[in-house]
Amino acid sequence: MKTGLVIAGLLLCCAQAHANGNSSLNSELGHFTGGLFTSGAVTALSNHYLPQQDRAWNGFWLPTTISTLEEFREFAVGDNTAGEALLDASCFAVGALIGSYSTDHYLLTPTVHKDGETGHYFGVNLAFRF
Repeated sequence: MKTGLVIAGLLLCCAQAHANGNSSLNSELGHFTGGLFTSGAVTALSNHYLPQQDRAWNGFWLPTTISTLEEFREFAVGDNTAGEALLDASCFAVGALIGSYSTDHYLLTPTVHKDGETGHYFGVNLAFRF
């Protein structure tokens, strides 16, 4: 299974994609959805690898910064106008905000408090037998 996923990932990375951007509703929903899923993934990774930091904040600022810098690059090269770049970055940021907040509050184990002596976080885990 893992080998199949690696091969599929390599094939997707090697394939050439030609896309034309515009400011339509589908384009902005794509930026919103990209922000939603990317920030959710970064929030979950932050919870796993950096539990001592605020996972929701990490899930929001990292993808939003990268997306904003990418939109700035498109504007500097001339692929986008300033309004289109701002609209794309704003839609991504709204999606990232919702994605990181919902992942932090509804999908991951809640963080209760930080222990002052050891610096470890404690969480709540509920289990039900069926």
